[in-house]
Amino acid sequence: MSRILIVDDEVAICFALGEYLRARGHSPTAVASGRHALQRLEEEGFDLVFLDLQMPGIGGLEVLETLGRRWPHLPVVIITAHGNMQTTIRAMQLGAHDYITKPIDLARIGALLERSLRPPSTTPGVALPPADDSDDGHTLLGTSPVMQELFKHIGLLTTNDLTVLLQGESGVGKERVARAIHHHNSARAAQPFVAVNCAAVPENLLENELFGHDKGAFTGAEESQAGKFELAGAGTLLLDEVAELSLPLQAKLLRVLEGREFFRVGGTAPIRLRARIIAASNRNLGERVRDGEFRHDLYYRLHVAAITIPPLRERPEDIPALVAHFLRTAGRRLAKEPPTVDRAALHLLVTHPWPGNVRELENLIHHACAFARHEVLSAEDVRPLLAAADIGGLADAGPANLWEAHLRQEVRRHGRGGGHEDGDAGLFRRLMTRTEEILLEEALAQTGGNQVQAAHLLGMQRSSFRKKLRRHDEGEDATS
Repeated sequence: MSRILIVDDEVAICFALGEYLRARGHSPTAVASGRHALQRLEEEGFDLVFLDLQMPGIGGLEVLETLGRRWPHLPVVIITAHGNMQTTIRAMQLGAHDYITKPIDLARIGALLERSLRPPSTTPGVALPPADDSDDGHTLLGTSPVMQELFKHIGLLTTNDLTVLLQGESGVGKERVARAIHHHNSARAAQPFVAVNCAAVPENLLENELFGHDKGAFTGAEESQAGKFELAGAGTLLLDEVAELSLPLQAKLLRVLEGREFFRVGGTAPIRLRARIIAASNRNLGERVRDGEFRHDLYYRLHVAAITIPPLRERPEDIPALVAHFLRTAGRRLAKEPPTVDRAALHLLVTHPWPGNVRELENLIHHACAFARHEVLSAEDVRPLLAAADIGGLADAGPANLWEAHLRQEVRRHGRGGGHEDGDAGLFRRLMTRTEEILLEEALAQTGGNQVQAAHLLGMQRSSFRKKLRRHDEGEDATS
């Protein structure tokens, strides 16, 4: 049972909200003004405050500012009929935990109560690997075997000028790898690094974007303009999402790679290609060739030195270091001391399959830091973010069922290593635990955090559901 203070001069609001809270086992107290609210808070403790903004006497924002100074850890939910941008922003700046408008939708109150009344994690944050405070845009993190192999390839490629093809799922860090090849002790490091996303530029403009144009080449071309091939100079040109090039542009790119020269649109003088070309794609170019959507001769020109960057789910041992790094960078950007994570939260992060890879992890950590209410992020803080990120469900996250692919990949990976090491003995338990976690997370996400409804959705007793949820929060496996 939680003690909840309702501050509103509308009797109907106080009555309806009070009855709702009382029916759910809480102890509500209602007052009609900010002055009375401050008096009651002095006399007794409360776990949550519902605060109206428009009241006679002391206004809601003034009360909120006082609460923030005197009871900084007391969650306050603003309720108002005037939900304009300025008051919403100001309320959040003053430390409001949430903000709802009248008429109050009581169906939303259940999930709001669960978020607002949840105590901070009582377990200390885990000791994460030391974070590199510098981020130059081409630093790659990882101590896993697959990343060490990637670093070896990068080291070898910085000593030559071979055309490179980077392949891997969206979000694995293909541009960072390209920048690492360009910057790390490369003879081209002092020259420009130029990147163009072939999928982001309309097809009718992409040729001009790549090759530039001469004055008078078309209507409106009042002066000459250099393209990306020319701007790269003696540096590196990254052609990102190269699989999205049209067949005519593929033919022109092939001629450039073969002849090491190109022409501006409308130009007659050849320009020598001095830049190193790195192409990247999250599509399987071999399949595109077989489907007739990508030229086989261009494919072989690009495939001189090919690197496949591993997805994050194949190197979970790197996740703690990445979490530490993103926590520090988020803290710098937000100009605040970042939170850390407890053991249960880190367990969720390490075992998540990450269909969006490193980019998804980075975005989630930055989001968690921006909205963190406590010094330690718990599993309850992380779980809804993971559920919200899985838009459309895991089955829609890739060309096939991502979770099925992940299970098969894990078994194959351990099979190649013999599957007899101590660390492999728990493979079945680990995968079963993660499968159960996904079901619990998705059920909670679909029911707005309501455990009774989530248990019903999965055909479980509420007691069994809560037992499993508590066990996962404590980091135990599904078969224990």
